[in-house]
Amino acid sequence: MNYLYDNNNYNPPAPVLPTTIRVPGDSINQVTTYALVDTGADITCLPRALIKALRAECASSYDVLGINGVPIGPADSYFLEFEIASTKLMSEVIAVGDEPILGRNLINEFTLNLHGPNQKLVIT
Repeated sequence: MNYLYDNNNYNPPAPVLPTTIRVPGDSINQVTTYALVDTGADITCLPRALIKALRAECASSYDVLGINGVPIGPADSYFLEFEIASTKLMSEVIAVGDEPILGRNLINEFTLNLHGPNQKLVIT
């Protein structure tokens, strides 16, 4: 499957994937959004507002470190279901930041090819 980079919201253009997120077992209440593919992120991060819209229950809390080990602070974690490229996956996420970010805990389930010059992400 081929996906174009987002050149409207990122400079330089960045790989994003359409992603449907829901609480496991809830087929009614879901959010579909674009999420940044971030190979440098250990874990998937979602904005608190998105998690609140899903009415997800907190599973745990972690002290989160950002770039270069700089503490960001505590972040609640949640177990959610993701649908990416027609594949459904369960994953732990943390509530941090203002935009959805797919971290390696999810993207390592796929074979991704980043074609920067063509501004295209290919999932095989």
